[in-house]
Amino acid sequence: MTPGLKILILEDNESDADLLIRELKKSGLSFTAEIVQTRAAFENALESFDPDLILSDYSLPSFDAVTAFQIKQDKYANTPFIIVSGIIGEENAVELIKAGVTDYVSKNKLFTLSTKINRALNDTQARKEKIITDEKLKVINQELLELNQELEARVIKRTKALAESEGRFRSMMETIPQIAWTNTTKAEVVFYNQRWYDYTGLDKAQTKLLGFKAVVHEEDLQMGIDQFSSILNANEGGEFQIRVKRADDLYRWHLIRLMPIMDLQDQIQLWAGTATDIQELRLLQQYKDDFIIVASHELKTPITSLKASLQLLDRIKDNPTSTMLPKLIVQANKSLGKVNALIEDLLNASKASQGQLHINPQPFALSEVIMERSNDLNAEGVYAIVTEGDLQTEVHADIIRVEQILINFINNAIKYAPESKEIRICIEKENDMVKVSVIDRGPGIPPEKLRYIFDRYYRAESNDSTYKGLGLGLYICAEIIKKHNGQIGVESELNKGSNFWFTLPALQ
Repeated sequence: MTPGLKILILEDNESDADLLIRELKKSGLSFTAEIVQTRAAFENALESFDPDLILSDYSLPSFDAVTAFQIKQDKYANTPFIIVSGIIGEENAVELIKAGVTDYVSKNKLFTLSTKINRALNDTQARKEKIITDEKLKVINQELLELNQELEARVIKRTKALAESEGRFRSMMETIPQIAWTNTTKAEVVFYNQRWYDYTGLDKAQTKLLGFKAVVHEEDLQMGIDQFSSILNANEGGEFQIRVKRADDLYRWHLIRLMPIMDLQDQIQLWAGTATDIQELRLLQQYKDDFIIVASHELKTPITSLKASLQLLDRIKDNPTSTMLPKLIVQANKSLGKVNALIEDLLNASKASQGQLHINPQPFALSEVIMERSNDLNAEGVYAIVTEGDLQTEVHADIIRVEQILINFINNAIKYAPESKEIRICIEKENDMVKVSVIDRGPGIPPEKLRYIFDRYYRAESNDSTYKGLGLGLYICAEIIKKHNGQIGVESELNKGSNFWFTLPALQ
């Protein structure tokens, strides 16, 4: 529940207002409420009370919810606005929600209010985080733009001054961090800086023979040629993005920029090109977009199931002997548990990114925790979870956080390696640290994905729709281990399995 929630209630009926507050208290919400009845009081409360949430009756003698919502939107667009009324009607409610009202609750069904409040607050928080992420991306894009503008200015300025000195010009090209080259007006490349050779792994003979065609991704090659030619024909600078193969055969996105170098008669003498690695920026944008989609879907599924269970429970509430009652309660609790787990991942990830993920270390035996968690996760006995190694070793760590890591690693082994019926957990003492390894014999992880496995929002791609999650679990695990001054990693080989491991301080 949200602590210290400030709720502004627009209601002219004291009995209804009291009933509303009693329902809020009954739901367990921790809140402070202010009740207003008129437009003037409502506008003053928006500024002085600064509410986190607004609950409004649909119609009042001198005021109504539609006007109140429009007033709120002018300066407090992100504040959730829920209409609580018994006379509005479903069609009006749908139209208001389409217009931007957060939700609608019938006064005859106030028991649904707390659920809709929590959903509204969660949606508001998600929108705020998206705004923050978008602002960060704007800053990154601006920094990248400024970097390239600075590079352009530097290249143009220096090439004019060094046009008659090829040696000095090439020295300048070697000082920049990007891949750089020069080409004639007929597109023949006459110079590559050392960054090209370091990145591509090609020598001068291979470069002369193959050039760009050897390293540009086949899906981007024709587009790159067309863009390159278009820029040269236009006699102006330009840019485009392509994937360029690194010496280790990995493709990374690059921003290609071309600028004309003029001679003393303002005629194009040659072209200077640069390739700036923007892989991290592309991934960040993709992860953000994917995360928003996945988070919406993952939260919607259990909430929909919970809603269905509650609706059925409502229908049979007057028949306590119904055989469906226990099943519906179990199903509702499962759905609520899934929602809580997803929200807990979001909170932990937020704390980790803000440096607020706290740990409370204490001495305990790793083998006892591992065996207890293994039994819980393998209650059906489908998998053989074998613990081996130094079973007497004790560590000084946060037991709850360590359990969180173990649960994540074992669940991943079960989820991504379902055919591997044996999961080994090995405990090893390494100087003043203890290493824990969770080993499966599953399909393994492609080498190009290993480096991203602990990144925030990264999710393993799979055609199996049962692979759920927000892409936060391993990121949170890495942050927990970092707080313990330990290390975390993964070793994997295709068709042979994976070994996820972490280290913790041994008890001295």
